[in-house]
Amino acid sequence: MSRIINAKEVILTSDTTGESWSAAVWDPRNGSMLSVFKNASALGHGTLQLLSDSYILGASATKSRLYIWPLNSPSPLSNIHLTTTGKINALTCTPNGSYIITSVDEKIFIWQTCNGRMLANLNAHYQTINCLAITTDGSFFASAGEDGIVFVWSLYKVLNDKRDRSHVYSFDDHTMPIKDMLFGFCGARTRLYTTSLDAKCNIYELGSGELMVSLIFDVPLTAITVNSRESEFFVGCTTGDIFQCHLHEPPRGTVKHVKNEEKAVFRAHKSHVTALSTSIDCCTLLSGSTDGAVHIWDIVSRQVLRTIKHKGPVTAAFFTMGFENFWASTLEPRLKVHSLERVSETNDNESNDVIKVISRGRNPAEILDFQSYVGNTVDSSEREELIKQLKEKINELKKSNTGLFVYSAMHILPEMNDE
Repeated sequence: MSRIINAKEVILTSDTTGESWSAAVWDPRNGSMLSVFKNASALGHGTLQLLSDSYILGASATKSRLYIWPLNSPSPLSNIHLTTTGKINALTCTPNGSYIITSVDEKIFIWQTCNGRMLANLNAHYQTINCLAITTDGSFFASAGEDGIVFVWSLYKVLNDKRDRSHVYSFDDHTMPIKDMLFGFCGARTRLYTTSLDAKCNIYELGSGELMVSLIFDVPLTAITVNSRESEFFVGCTTGDIFQCHLHEPPRGTVKHVKNEEKAVFRAHKSHVTALSTSIDCCTLLSGSTDGAVHIWDIVSRQVLRTIKHKGPVTAAFFTMGFENFWASTLEPRLKVHSLERVSETNDNESNDVIKVISRGRNPAEILDFQSYVGNTVDSSEREELIKQLKEKINELKKSNTGLFVYSAMHILPEMNDE
């Protein structure tokens, strides 16, 4: 279980300058700076990531490399070489930090964090990939970009089926570049939200692979976030406005044009929105823009509570949990990190792969013990006895239910009719 201080959230941000720091941690309650991550270049748009509860990961905006900082240190790890095949345009990682997924131009690369091995090199897009997103359980990830196409991939399939690394779904409902994308909070059965310069916000159901609804606005869209209840989502646009949409009031058709009078608008930014995030309690909205401002909003009143000024356009801004390692004197990492390979495995037929299990506070032998998950098996006689007991219990419940119904019909209902 991840270790959190008082279950408080913090804010992580980055901008295009990287003058004083590459990324910073802020207190959302008062906007004060808590710590910084520096001694590196500015980070590319949307490439700032939290690697489990142990490290900060970011991709250089100009160079072919990644940076990784311990949560409690302002300096990146010096003994880890994270040079990539090209400048990274998009970056994500599994929630537990086991795998890092990046895009360079139109290609996708996947590394295993603990040994640095490049496990997959995927090529399906026709143009540069702008966005990568992964489900909360790490089972699926999606890619989208300049070609307006969304591909959904099974992480298990692309890592284990070397003969067929095809995508699970592909969506081509956008006519212009996709600028932002994210999954909801329901694991493999969640929704996928996309926004594009074609002024469309599309919502897909991952279980069926179908387009649920397409909301059409009157301005190009650049950012999106959804609250943890998935009751409402927010989209940012090129004008700086942020629109609030309610998911509990779905349109009757697949396509809906959002009229001006139907919009709940957050207005404070002077130029296009680059990042959006909501707090875990669904009360606060965070937004970043090319105007260099990060605004913290009260969602109910749509008022700016405080503003965090940056020296340049904001490339990332999001809420995350305040893990102990942010302030620990000695880092206790949940996972091991390793220098990255620049090429994939040379022998695709290799069968003697070694899986490294990195654990803290638990015996690795227990993790690999199948019986510890499924429990002790029972023989056929014990199973029959258990089924017999359960059937007897069901019959007792049926008798009790019948008795309650008869009593209600004879005593309670007549009294209600007399009244």
